[in-house]
Amino acid sequence: MSLSALSSVALAAPLAARQSDSQCINGLKKIFTPELHNIYIYKDVSPFPSTSTILNVMNGSSSGSVQDQVAQWSGIPATATTCTIGWAVTADRSFSVYGNGLIRYQQLPGLPPADTNVTAETIAPFKEQGAKTGGMDFTFWPEVAGPHVHKGGMLDCGSDITVYLSKDMVNGGPGLVALEQNAQNGLYLEVNC
Repeated sequence: MSLSALSSVALAAPLAARQSDSQCINGLKKIFTPELHNIYIYKDVSPFPSTSTILNVMNGSSSGSVQDQVAQWSGIPATATTCTIGWAVTADRSFSVYGNGLIRYQQLPGLPPADTNVTAETIAPFKEQGAKTGGMDFTFWPEVAGPHVHKGGMLDCGSDITVYLSKDMVNGGPGLVALEQNAQNGLYLEVNC
């Protein structure tokens, strides 16, 4: 199944069930498969809710098409004192970068209420409150064979951790990052256990 076909597939298992499979090794736990909400910002198109199993962030610049995402990890242990965002891939992965692969992230205080769709409009007030920011560079990494792990920055720990992901248009130009999420590939949150 292609990346584009998978991006519209509903998440197969509840978020807590998918994330509870991670094991704590040497005091650390990597939690993959965050819940991903697509934030579409297309010229002359009304926003609509959508979730994905693929990290898929893009900015078409001249076309006015933008797709950001909101990632949320749930069930973080109350005793966690350090939480770090990162991304990893195994040798067997579905991973593409076109153009610039710089992605900015901003930690948010949460998501809209469960009965509210996550769209550009409903997430805007949360973006205004978000404090911690950082970046991750995916450029050229799909061409590097074998597994690799990339740590990002530290985030404030909590029972849920939510970040807004967007293309970094200040330090780079238009581009697309598409990385299929599973138990060993994609975005992860590393917490102390």
